[in-house]
Amino acid sequence: MKYSGGYNKENVIAIFASLIVSLIFLIASPLHPWIGGVASPDSCVFKTVALMMKLGYMPYKDSFDHKGPLIYLLNYIGNEISYYRGIWVIEVLFLAVAVYFLYKTSRLACGRFSAIIAVLLSMSLLFDYFEGGNLTEEYAMPFISISTFIFADYFLNDRISAFRIIMSGLGFGAVIMLRPNMIAIWLVFCGYIFIKKIVLREFRELFGFIGLFAVGTAIIVLPILIWLLVKNDLGYFWRDYIVFNKLYSSPEGGRALFSAKWSAFIEFIKTTVYISSFVALAYHVRKKERVFNVIYMLYIIVMVFMMVLSGQSYAHYGMIIVPAVVYPLSLIFADIKKIKEESVRKILFMLVVMYSLANVIAPKWFNLIGIIPATYEARNEKDLYKDDNFVELISLIQEKTDEDDAISVYGSWDIVYVVSERKHATRYSYQAPIGQIMPEIMEEYYMQLQKELPKIIVIQSGRYDAGIDDFIAKNDYKLLWTSDSVDKPAMMYIR
Repeated sequence: MKYSGGYNKENVIAIFASLIVSLIFLIASPLHPWIGGVASPDSCVFKTVALMMKLGYMPYKDSFDHKGPLIYLLNYIGNEISYYRGIWVIEVLFLAVAVYFLYKTSRLACGRFSAIIAVLLSMSLLFDYFEGGNLTEEYAMPFISISTFIFADYFLNDRISAFRIIMSGLGFGAVIMLRPNMIAIWLVFCGYIFIKKIVLREFRELFGFIGLFAVGTAIIVLPILIWLLVKNDLGYFWRDYIVFNKLYSSPEGGRALFSAKWSAFIEFIKTTVYISSFVALAYHVRKKERVFNVIYMLYIIVMVFMMVLSGQSYAHYGMIIVPAVVYPLSLIFADIKKIKEESVRKILFMLVVMYSLANVIAPKWFNLIGIIPATYEARNEKDLYKDDNFVELISLIQEKTDEDDAISVYGSWDIVYVVSERKHATRYSYQAPIGQIMPEIMEEYYMQLQKELPKIIVIQSGRYDAGIDDFIAKNDYKLLWTSDSVDKPAMMYIR
């Protein structure tokens, strides 16, 4: 392996190239400064929790959600940069780091041009998996990418240092604080290293690895846990993040049947990129680095199984596949380079590159690049404000309430809180689908709603039911606004 991964001219160029790639790709984000569009439902939940934090409240205790605290802290920082769209800056930085380490990992196996193609091939998955961004998988990508490089360089070249082990532990801690089912790379590789050191009786080195890894993990996990403890939020964190997610990913939750998990698993492994990666690893089981490749095969299988523990196949789950496939894809180009017959080598390399560019890479990037001029020309027309019904709804909320007033949105429509900049009543900014997974949530929601009696209740389109109907009638709420949708319109009631 020729590439050392050191600080040289190639790395400097790679850093700038990674930043440019990140800036171009993130035109796909609705939070891009030129766009200011509607963030995805999950993204809006994170933004709502960040809004509550800005107003002096805590996640979990005051604002229920079941993701890790790091996602809310990142959105809080994003709001400090610029309300609503500031998180885009963090997206750019995180993606740039991920792309850079994709390249570094790829260069461990193949040449510069081949590494670029491997990176673009792996990134092609993002066009299908991104789903608007500002999601836990997006922020996990750089930490997984860094650790992928560290593990690959250790197994292939026996390069390791205290700093690298600490960084890997820090990445593990960060991902644990985002969503725990994305830690497959550490479970598989650290698990193998642990077993190997025990078998070889290399206890001193093992304890050194464990200690440094623990230091890295503690650097990010301990401050967050102390913050939650000091704010009397640790118990709520445990119930919302651990207990609820355990139910969410179990058959008792009603969504995570084995058949659903299996279907979701197949959905993510049937892509050309994933299959090519798996086959490349399988072929290299016979090669010099066969142990590493066997472990890597296990990793990419376990990764997808853990991804779909909830039984759902939401596309954004697949973002963490991107850093996993770049090394196997690089092996394909490395094998081509080893062909002794020069004419055969050149022809095969050209065919693989042409197919990759023409059928996988170029169509998606050209579609994205093609919208840049129109996006720039429309930069002063924010998509968020093109829906007249939504504009009227937000205007009425701001007119009829003060900044300190709480409102409640029934359903899963947190963009209302974010744009109106109003806090939510009760612990629950949304109730679907969490109320179906844990019915006691609905009981708690209505009890708190009855106690707080917010001035305004907004009902998301299609979410009107007998429960909210009875509450509105019982407490003399009056219809103030309804969308012009004929089929299940959104409504707003005032008291």
